[in-house]
Amino acid sequence: MTSYRAEGTGPPLVLLHGLQVGQELFNQLRLHLESAFTVITYDQRDRGNTRFEPSAYTTDDLADDLALLLEALGLSRAHVLGASFGGMVAQAFALRHADLLDGLVLGATSQAPFRPERVAAPVAELLRALENGNEEHARALLARMAPAATSTSADSGAPRSPDRNEGLIRRFAAARSFDTRGHLGDITAETLVVHGRHDAVVPVVDALSMAGEVPRAEVLVLAGCGHTWENERPARAAAAITCFLADAR
Repeated sequence: MTSYRAEGTGPPLVLLHGLQVGQELFNQLRLHLESAFTVITYDQRDRGNTRFEPSAYTTDDLADDLALLLEALGLSRAHVLGASFGGMVAQAFALRHADLLDGLVLGATSQAPFRPERVAAPVAELLRALENGNEEHARALLARMAPAATSTSADSGAPRSPDRNEGLIRRFAAARSFDTRGHLGDITAETLVVHGRHDAVVPVVDALSMAGEVPRAEVLVLAGCGHTWENERPARAAAAITCFLADAR
């Protein structure tokens, strides 16, 4: 069961959220897009209210989930915007389901997995544990990093899902297996690469390298913001995205 939300008027635009958040990431950005698009957000596997049988998966599987969602909604094509980890899923979707894609927007993302040298020490240790196949150590690290994931709900006192930490482990593992370097030349959609000038998670050079490989890519670097550009500059970003996608079909 996939939890989704669709609001607005116009051609469909699907927004793909990041690694540790859900569709609420786009609460601000969608307000500036709904006058031009039917904006669709949804919770990916192991996020929000979406429910799948627990199992390992890859970004390719998440891209296929999106294809199935479009089919269920009766949509033959859509624009797709992915932010951070969602941008990785969007790349996979563009490569696997080009026939379903109109315009593509890749925000604060990269062609390669998150690298330990670029993230905080606890996250780097978690990534190294997953890379080495030490899932038991990864679970212990995540339990220390995010104890609230296994605590009780402040509203009801009921336990949160016992699978929350396991779900994050699966999402981190999917990130570790991702790599589209050398493949983005096969993307046929018109593509806008959006990046915050001060992004400390994914360097701007990664965005430029990615755009250099996509045949029909343009780049928008947003001043005064970092990795969460969709919440730091939502109106500015939405205006640019709207103009770009108007010509992308």
